[in-house]
Amino acid sequence: PNFPAMNGPQRLAACSTDPKSKRRIKFALAPGHSPLDWARLTNSGKDLRGVPSIGRFTLTDVKAHNKPEDAWTVLNGVVYNITPYLPFHPGGEKEIMRCAGRDGTRLFNLTHKWVNYEYMLKECQVGFLVTEASSSSYQLSA
Repeated sequence: PNFPAMNGPQRLAACSTDPKSKRRIKFALAPGHSPLDWARLTNSGKDLRGVPSIGRFTLTDVKAHNKPEDAWTVLNGVVYNITPYLPFHPGGEKEIMRCAGRDGTRLFNLTHKWVNYEYMLKECQVGFLVTEASSSSYQLSA
């Protein structure tokens, strides 16, 4: 038997609301993409950031990372590379891509404010959001 089961609660999670029926749409996570698999990956030592060091980025910088193969988002002033997390997102890739290349704080808080994204995405942090007047793409020492 496989764990988690194909139709088990670990694979099925609410993601979004169907505008017509107002019901939640559920997605099955692919095998190897459960929350436990994500936890294993984040603790594996694999580079999930995709940048050499933590930096400072403007919204203009973040906007360039809006494709599934290169997706960044901002949550409460912190910039994350969400690319490695896309296949693990319980709501499906399409739903999380709504935040790619932009500040996703408002949408995140509307959808699942209770989720501890700081812990879940700590290995994906690429930097901090700064205003356009600040130095763009300035790298901080890690």
